[in-house]
Amino acid sequence: MISAILTDISQLINITLVFSTSLILTAMGGIHSERSGVVNIGLEGLMMSGAFAAAVSAYFLEQAGWGIGAAWMGLVAAALFGALFALLHAVASVTFKADQVVSGVVINLLAAGLTVYLVKVLFEGAGETKTLHAAVFSKVSIP
Repeated sequence: MISAILTDISQLINITLVFSTSLILTAMGGIHSERSGVVNIGLEGLMMSGAFAAAVSAYFLEQAGWGIGAAWMGLVAAALFGALFALLHAVASVTFKADQVVSGVVINLLAAGLTVYLVKVLFEGAGETKTLHAAVFSKVSIP
């Protein structure tokens, strides 16, 4: 009985850590931003734009026959799109002296709207795509 309860709790903790990893990493990025004096409310938008770029580029590159290279290029695309949206936030905040909170909210709204629009344009209004089989990273065993 106690063994079953502990197993359930262990599985719950494991699932929680797996699904909250992106939020934990985003929160850590927010902490670093705050420590440097930048109020970066737009972290969710940066994460969303990067994830969208990774998924779309990996999808189309896998369709073109890139195999595992599609996953790596998706990772590069995620970094580039995240950096592009961060640059947009920096230009708005530093060059145009926009309020950092307002600029961050705009980044979030822009990323949310742009991803929905581009999905409809790129996939002809379809709400789902085929599963990627070759464009996945191999599992790494951490002892």
